[in-house]
Amino acid sequence: MLALPTVKALTIVSLLSITAGALVLVGQMFHLVFLQHTGLGTRSVQITMALCFALLGAALFLTQLPTKKYTGSAFRLLICLVIIAGILSVVQAPGTGISFVIFGMALLGFTADKRVFLTISQYLLHVVTAMSALSIIGYLYDLPLFYTLDFAGPMAFFPAVLLFLLSITTSLLHPKVGMAGLFTGNLVGNIMARRVLLLLIIVGAAFGAVKIVSGRYLLISQQTGLSLLVISFIALGLALIWYTARWLNKFDRRRKDAEGEVLVINEELEKRVADRSAKLMKLLEKLRESESKFKTAFEHSAVGMALVSLKGKWLKVNKRMCDLVGYREQELLTMSFQDLTHPDDQLKHRDVIDKALNNKNNAYKVEKRYICKNGTAVWVSINIATVTNKTGGPLYFVSQFEDITERKKAEQSLKTAYKQIQDHVNSIQDIAWKQSHLVRSPLANLKGLTEILSHDPADKETLNYIQAELERLDTALIEMAEDACTDGARAVIVTKRILGSPFKELYLKAPTIEKGPKGRQAGAQA
Repeated sequence: MLALPTVKALTIVSLLSITAGALVLVGQMFHLVFLQHTGLGTRSVQITMALCFALLGAALFLTQLPTKKYTGSAFRLLICLVIIAGILSVVQAPGTGISFVIFGMALLGFTADKRVFLTISQYLLHVVTAMSALSIIGYLYDLPLFYTLDFAGPMAFFPAVLLFLLSITTSLLHPKVGMAGLFTGNLVGNIMARRVLLLLIIVGAAFGAVKIVSGRYLLISQQTGLSLLVISFIALGLALIWYTARWLNKFDRRRKDAEGEVLVINEELEKRVADRSAKLMKLLEKLRESESKFKTAFEHSAVGMALVSLKGKWLKVNKRMCDLVGYREQELLTMSFQDLTHPDDQLKHRDVIDKALNNKNNAYKVEKRYICKNGTAVWVSINIATVTNKTGGPLYFVSQFEDITERKKAEQSLKTAYKQIQDHVNSIQDIAWKQSHLVRSPLANLKGLTEILSHDPADKETLNYIQAELERLDTALIEMAEDACTDGARAVIVTKRILGSPFKELYLKAPTIEKGPKGRQAGAQA
């Protein structure tokens, strides 16, 4: 069974139906006369009609309870029992029995999913409403034609009232279908239908009662009463038309006022939309200009540029980047930066990407090697910046690539030259240590001979030793000069060593010492 809306009035009426049927059944079981004569009909059909009202009320009450597993089956069983009991009542009370059968068929139609069955069921309920309403009017105005069929007995008053209430409240389960939709909507026609219907019912009941009372007590003649009734209905109809017209005019004025306000609001809205559209167009122009400038700067940049996804895929690359690695643009767009990165530099770039994602406001730089299409390695300096959305979430990376291969080669050459210089320095230190030993030895001897000569200045043998040591010292200095300096520097060193000595005149008269072994030999001879 489909889920149905909750109708408070239906709950009350269904409980009333269950109570009325149960009271009659209890009166029959315990022979309680005041419960048997409830107006449900003659004695012979009281049990079946009471059972019908009890079962029908129980079925309608189930529709107001939460839907459970066996609710639908219980509902169908109760409706089938109502139809059977209604068929059994047709013989004695045709109007009431037929009403129960029609009511049961309408409720069975509510269990179907198709709208056509729902519509038919709703109109079957309207048939029950019409039959019971005619019976009630017949009883109120003493018109047996309305509640009596030619071939059977009349429909009792109280069953007619209960059936009327049950059919009206049941039709509210589907208020948008059938006649119920005319009186339950929120449109102007629905509101007017409810107001007019209520006034017609009240006026009709009031004038009918006046006519019945006046006819019963012979207050006025039948012709006069009929004339007064017609005049009253005409006057009341005019009053009703006037009242309805006033209400509709008032509603129409409100509608026109609302339309005027809507027009004003629309004009203001259109003006705002026009202003904002103009601002938007300006923003779009600026955006296009900005995009054009960015595209120009991107395509014609002197360094490689690329947009890279958060997963490392190339989204857009410029020509300089393609030239740098030797791939075409379409080839690069099918690859990721990991595909180009040298195996030894994979972890280095991954660390920089993690830092850029964790701190999106900073730009990061990394130097690493890319493997070109031809298999060669090229050193690149990469600047990485993160582009974010309005909430600060990362979208993609903007990267700049600069070829630093020549710089890396120069750095390597500098490292090699520095190592060579360091090796030369170490070699010079070793030579200086050896030469210092050669110089200190004759100096020590000269110091001792000078000490001896100070006691005996005429000692020619000592002078000969001094001259020999000076020559040996001179030879050592010349060798040092040849190892570490040019010929000019050698001459400066020799000059500084000799000019201030007691053998100045002897040195100036000596022949020039030439470079090489012959020079050394000539110096020794001098």
